[in-house]
Amino acid sequence: MSSQKLFAIALIFFAVSTAWIVLGRTLDYRTATLEDSLSKEVNNLWGPRALVQSAPYVLSGQNKSRSEASASHIRPLKTEATVQFEHHNRYKGLLWFSTYTVDFSGRYLVQAPVSDPINDGATFVFALPDKADFFEKISVTIDQKPTEPIYSSKGRENTLLVKLPADKEPHYVGVSYSTRGRDRWQYALSSRKDEAIRVKDFTLTAETNFRDIDYLKGSRSPSTPAKPTDDDQGLIATWRFNDVHMSQGIGIEMPSRSNAGPLAARMSMFAPISLLFFFTVLFTVVVLKKIPLHPMHYMFISAGFFAFHILLAYLVDIINIHGAFWICAAVSIFLVVSYMRLVAGVRFAVLYVGLAQLVYLIGFSYAFFYPGRTGLTVVIGAVATLFVLMQSTGRVDWQGVFAKPQIRTAKPGRPPVEPPLPPGHSAHS
Repeated sequence: MSSQKLFAIALIFFAVSTAWIVLGRTLDYRTATLEDSLSKEVNNLWGPRALVQSAPYVLSGQNKSRSEASASHIRPLKTEATVQFEHHNRYKGLLWFSTYTVDFSGRYLVQAPVSDPINDGATFVFALPDKADFFEKISVTIDQKPTEPIYSSKGRENTLLVKLPADKEPHYVGVSYSTRGRDRWQYALSSRKDEAIRVKDFTLTAETNFRDIDYLKGSRSPSTPAKPTDDDQGLIATWRFNDVHMSQGIGIEMPSRSNAGPLAARMSMFAPISLLFFFTVLFTVVVLKKIPLHPMHYMFISAGFFAFHILLAYLVDIINIHGAFWICAAVSIFLVVSYMRLVAGVRFAVLYVGLAQLVYLIGFSYAFFYPGRTGLTVVIGAVATLFVLMQSTGRVDWQGVFAKPQIRTAKPGRPPVEPPLPPGHSAHS
């Protein structure tokens, strides 16, 4: 193996790696453009990407002589809230969107401050999730008696105002509604971000119709691990606080299906690592088996690898991502194995080339279907490959492998010796 051949193989590797990066960037751009155009349509159908339900409060001191800015916000003495999620992944325009319907019901024990002798300005303020423009089954009660709320018209969207009775007794105010959203839901204990407040006698129970539950980054985890529902199709998570001082909110991340475009893009960006492992193993086998391969052979093998990703990039727009994956895998393996069969025989093509391609191209790419485990798969594959290569090449004379071939020349001053002629032939015949 000469240095010129090694340089040519390295040049082929960097060229096809550049092509993979360009393909991955193109897929990312195409997916982002499509998602931007479809998100507005999905928002009109299912609401915003994140619904935030803020904790209510009592606005006291708002009368003719005081402005709302100078009024005090009184937190509920007790909170009992339940949330039910009906989640579905919906397919639109080659993309999957994580949508859900939420039924919210809250029961709050509130009381106007004793410092207000008249208590004619105490108002229960309940802000519905912002940016959501679809609500149904809105219900408001005071001490279990239905009441008609006032919809705020002072610059606050989706806000319900409930006038509390003019007395000093605490009252239970109940609010329930149903709406729709996407991706995530959050219950904010404070209207201001990262504001630490005191929370008393708080209970929130969330019931889902899915088992793959996750919580928003930076949010508070449930008080106890989520438990299966009676039908074993979903989970029930409960947050319970007696008396705490905290700034974290409560949030649930909806499960989502991987979109084909970003998945194919990640596979393409990761492909150079797969090819590097494959070339390393192939080079070692060639050295051990003394099979002469030309850099052109490596170029056609790289083209067979690239065929997997370029075909996947366009096939995922037509059929399911899993079906497209295995069709492209079969095409790529057939291209490489059938070519190497002509170069070095069937046994070498199937046993060494085909098996290595199945592990490093197909196996590593399939790991992207399991987010969070791709890196572990690569590390395990790298360690296993290193072990096999070290054991196989421990006695290889690498100095002899990379030594320059010696060219035999005739000694100076002595004419070359001609081979003897066969009997019955002369030099002039």
